[in-house]
Amino acid sequence: MNNKPLRVIDLAQEFLRPIINSGDIVVDATAGTGQDTLFLCQCVGASGQVFAFDIQAVALQQTNDLLEKSGYADQVTLIHQSHADIVPALQAVAVRKHSVKAIMFNLGYLPNGDQTIITQVETTLAALNGALSLLAAGGLITICLYPGHLGGKTESQAVISWCEALKAPFVAHHFRTLNRESPPTLVIIESMR
Repeated sequence: MNNKPLRVIDLAQEFLRPIINSGDIVVDATAGTGQDTLFLCQCVGASGQVFAFDIQAVALQQTNDLLEKSGYADQVTLIHQSHADIVPALQAVAVRKHSVKAIMFNLGYLPNGDQTIITQVETTLAALNGALSLLAAGGLITICLYPGHLGGKTESQAVISWCEALKAPFVAHHFRTLNRESPPTLVIIESMR
């Protein structure tokens, strides 16, 4: 029996796994340690395209190291830019609007890294707006929110408020633990185009 609570990132992956197909285009908007990037690689297979963003070179190096160890480094494009630049960065490599099947956001700070470098409300909301324009019909955006760290509560509230205001063709869902103080939560946005 597992005595650990369900992690929001595991829940995000369970929602994404059935909708990502071999050959799809997917994005890890916050590469971090590379766990989400590796998951996306495994989902899209050798014929898919994976793009991973991070503002920290150390995060991209950790991601690359994990991918090399796992044999997936050649199918990923690592982008040393803010997730706020998602649209121009992907347009530069010929990714069209409405062509990305899944976009993962794992907000906060780099685990075991500098905890003063965190995702910011302004850049995260810009990234989410851009992500909507890239998302394919039937695609999903997953957003793992961590309100327990400095700045995390403000960012989480801003993302949830932004999601509550979304109009068709998007549907937003919020999953959270009910009996813990400031638990990580998961937001999922579906494109119903």
